[in-house]
Amino acid sequence: MIRAEIKRFRRASEEVAAFLRPRLDGRTRVKVVSHTDADGIASAAIVARCLYSYNVPFAVKLSRPPSDEDIAQLGAENYDLYFFLDQGSAQLDAINKHLLARGKEVIIIDHHPGQFFENPNLSYLNPHNCGLNGSTDVSASGAAFSVVEQLDLCFRPLIGLALVGAIGDRQELFSGFAGVNDTLLKRAVDLGFVRESEGLRLTRRSLVPAVECLRTSVRPYLMGLSGNAFSCRSLLDTLGISHSSLISDLGVETERRLADAIFSKVGAPAAKEEFRRTLWGTILTAITEDLGGPKELGEYAAVIDACGNMRRPEVGFALAVGDGSYQMDALGLLSSYQEQMLKSMEWLVSKLASFKSASHFRYIYTGNAVDSAILGELLSLAIESALISMEQPVLGIADTVDGYLKVSARATLSLVATGVNLGQAISRAATAVGGYGGGHDVSAAARIPRCRLEDFVTELDRIMSGVGR
Repeated sequence: MIRAEIKRFRRASEEVAAFLRPRLDGRTRVKVVSHTDADGIASAAIVARCLYSYNVPFAVKLSRPPSDEDIAQLGAENYDLYFFLDQGSAQLDAINKHLLARGKEVIIIDHHPGQFFENPNLSYLNPHNCGLNGSTDVSASGAAFSVVEQLDLCFRPLIGLALVGAIGDRQELFSGFAGVNDTLLKRAVDLGFVRESEGLRLTRRSLVPAVECLRTSVRPYLMGLSGNAFSCRSLLDTLGISHSSLISDLGVETERRLADAIFSKVGAPAAKEEFRRTLWGTILTAITEDLGGPKELGEYAAVIDACGNMRRPEVGFALAVGDGSYQMDALGLLSSYQEQMLKSMEWLVSKLASFKSASHFRYIYTGNAVDSAILGELLSLAIESALISMEQPVLGIADTVDGYLKVSARATLSLVATGVNLGQAISRAATAVGGYGGGHDVSAAARIPRCRLEDFVTELDRIMSGVGR
């Protein structure tokens, strides 16, 4: 059945390409608005590379999903066509009011749910409108690639960026990719753009010495190793592995021995399938020069995601459009980000008993102990590292610098299968207390007034009481 949905998605991408093609005339002024995570940055880079090749004048803005006021400001700018990438589906009312109503043209390429309407100046590609799941079947960057490939086959090497965005959005499941992502990977391998292997899926495995790679590991977080250089050195010594070796150069058998030693060291989490599959699995490596930056796609996703999390998404974007002069800056941001995450993970581990329970979810208020920008990632890492039990969805709530609260929520696919839809529930609860939010069934976020925290928890619990019943 999924083949029919993929065909619908392909036809929808052809329609967006047909809408875009006559506007690649060099006279249409384009504004690209995209999210700041790996998927958003990869999407923006794919579209930017396309526009640049056609000599289209354009500007790029990387930001969190825009508010009504943000879109009103965009409408006052002197552009003819606006791209919304990895966002836009939840902002359709504001886009209609401030852009379409002013005669602006809009293309939305997104994988978040939304209620679309027909307008001659609006073109959109969204997997949910094709019967696909935007949480697992394709990311925004995969959708963006699907459009530009329809324009010219010269954009095919950008397929690696499509996979980078999917990896960054955690769409590479334990069983591998699904839906459109699966077809993209198979094509990337068949076309000779990507090579598959297996090994330790540790960030910076090909970039820093093994001892540093282990010490700074946060995906997964290695209890007894992460943040502890002495323990990492001791573990490598017992295996006869040089501290300065790159894990990517060890060979699969030595990597397996190291994985077994890690499982023994971390204790209870190693018994969890989530942890084992996060630590060991498929490694995808680019074998072309089109990307620039790290060759391993998992590392590439981590690098540009770190740029966004460290509030420097423009550095990740520069790398993704092929400017290699930004590679050292991007790698420096990744290093800083991992150090920040180590401290945050250490804090969270010390507070695991502090989660409060509502009837249908658990939550923790972090105050300003955790940067709101990394809150969702912190929860995801803790889940993948088997530190948080997932019988129910979990929420993190943090203070923001502008006086609001950031809410990040995470579930699992097994919870979603029972009827949980965090995106819908979070959106409704946030709106009820004067905030806004949304997202996928398995992950969502919101911004709410700080004074309405208890009201939000009560309202969300009430809404989720009907989920799966």
